[in-house]
Amino acid sequence: MSVKANVLVIDDETSILEAFKMTLKYKDYGVEVFADGHSALANFQKDKYDVAFIDLKLPDQIDGIEILREMKKTDPRLQVIIMTAYDTKASETTARKLGVIEYLRKPFLMEEIYELVERGLKLREDNK
Repeated sequence: MSVKANVLVIDDETSILEAFKMTLKYKDYGVEVFADGHSALANFQKDKYDVAFIDLKLPDQIDGIEILREMKKTDPRLQVIIMTAYDTKASETTARKLGVIEYLRKPFLMEEIYELVERGLKLREDNK
């Protein structure tokens, strides 16, 4: 069976990465996870992923906003959702200006993830 779409998840919390893997694979999505920004950027290629969930705060020197910038330079059609437990208006404003489709506050329900993936896929298709 082929996958419906490829989803990238970057978060330093192992429990979140595992939840994404289980949940998305169950719905036939391909999913690749990274616990830090540098590894994710090193493996990133244009058109490899359809939708990305990126944590705002990561353990390395690079944050979610910088990852968003770099990935959008390479693949402007990538649909990105920023996830955060740190609710700051400035980072939300910056993320929205850079074209995120959602600024998702933790904790969230996995049902929200399905909806966001589907919305991201529709937007990506519309931006061909």
